[in-house]
Amino acid sequence: MTQENTGTTDVTDEREQLIADLLEEAHALRMKYEEFSYYTETKVAEFVLARKELTAERDEAVRRMTLSEQDLQVLRQRQDQLHGQLVKTTTQRDRARERVKALEASRAVRIAVRIRKLLRR
Repeated sequence: MTQENTGTTDVTDEREQLIADLLEEAHALRMKYEEFSYYTETKVAEFVLARKELTAERDEAVRRMTLSEQDLQVLRQRQDQLHGQLVKTTTQRDRARERVKALEASRAVRIAVRIRKLLRR
């Protein structure tokens, strides 16, 4: 071989080596891209699942809060009813006491009490 052929062979070998290195680097970059893509897809899937769970928890909390508000409203209505009944009962009791006082203070009752005392003797 001549020096010219050896120079051409060296250039060809360098070129082939450079192409091989570039292909290897391209392959390594493609593998890194696939790993990153897989990582990203995994994180997105985790995010979607977490979001579904949080949405379900939020919906359940809203449902419970709504039920609690309804229960509280019923409780307040019942409390108002009981208060109304208490006021009515107290008013009736007070009127009955006033009537008893009025009757006890009446002249006819005082006379009846005296007659009973006299009859007992």
